Amino acid sequence: MSAATTRIGLSTLGTDGGRSGIGRYLLEILSSWASREVDAEVELFVPRKDAAAFGSGAGTSLPVPAWTANPLLSIAWHQWGLPGACRRRNFDVLFLPAANRRVSTRAGVPTVGTVHDFSSLHVAGKYDPLRDLYIKRVLPTMVRGLDRVITPSEASRKDIVRYAGVPEDRVHVIPNGVDHRRFHPFPEGEAEERVAREMGIRGPFILYVSRIEHPGKNHLRLIEAFGRMKERTGLPHRLVLAGPDWTRAEKVHSAASASTWNDSIDLAGFIPGSMLPYLTAAADLVAFPSLYEGFGIPVLEAMASGTPVVASSTSSIPEVGGEAVGYFDPCDVGSMESAMTRVLTDDDLHRRMAQVGLDRARGFSWDATAAATMAVLQECAGEAN
Repeated sequence: MSAATTRIGLSTLGTDGGRSGIGRYLLEILSSWASREVDAEVELFVPRKDAAAFGSGAGTSLPVPAWTANPLLSIAWHQWGLPGACRRRNFDVLFLPAANRRVSTRAGVPTVGTVHDFSSLHVAGKYDPLRDLYIKRVLPTMVRGLDRVITPSEASRKDIVRYAGVPEDRVHVIPNGVDHRRFHPFPEGEAEERVAREMGIRGPFILYVSRIEHPGKNHLRLIEAFGRMKERTGLPHRLVLAGPDWTRAEKVHSAASASTWNDSIDLAGFIPGSMLPYLTAAADLVAFPSLYEGFGIPVLEAMASGTPVVASSTSSIPEVGGEAVGYFDPCDVGSMESAMTRVLTDDDLHRRMAQVGLDRARGFSWDATAAATMAVLQECAGEAN
């Protein structure tokens, strides 16, 4: 370790143990740091239950109290427990990769936080009243106390400046990436055979990768649009909803069960990282109807896999998809149905979208995301010396 090595403290709390978009963001950055020579020493605060998820990445794991599993106590620990730990460990900078959930403004060292989005400002009823109050009233003030803010899109940057009042020169837009070693087109039939063998999903399907959450992820309208498409076209496709149950997941399960086409709808649950590339490449189409996203990693991974995408025309999603994606109004079931039908019934359009998506996805990588993130951390640490 050189004299200039940056000592980085990192809180993994709020990243769902790697089982969500934020969790995958952190895992990919840690993996990239571990595979490259970075002039930094990283120490991660990790709950015991998440030790397996974060134990093999870059850095040394430090335990946190078991009671931080309670969200309110976790927030409190970031304000009073974490600062003491930062002083004892003599960090140069603290990194909070889930700063739209967990923030420390009393760390005593320069602090950088990634704010992925302020989606609850745009989606009514996204969370329960207490969490909504925290996100809308408390969190913006705390985010304003960060030394630097990282965010993955211009759409989120505008929210951070407008709602949290963070000066523009302290906000860094660093797009998320895609692992091209995992997400890519497979030889014909390989991905489909793997999905059929390991998941029991056979025949053509439409895929939506997201937490099973209502209303923000907009599953109910997708289920309705899928049913209309089946009735009007007779297409043989299934609808695969891949992701762990989250807030009000029971409403999504009920809607799927109540659909006339319920026998063509699969709620596949959380998909392990080893299986997700095959599932994404095997899909005929990826749909992404979320009402608001700070980035939309599944859109990028689908494009890198050579799978056409239709998605919401809102928030950051057009920044990610560019001209490669077919867009629809996420609040209009008819618009959603038309977008899916158009791609699935026009072979030339399907091939063209797949190629344009591949070309666009080449401009994104997790190594670039990780390198830019490290640069912000080291710059912030350097300013304090």
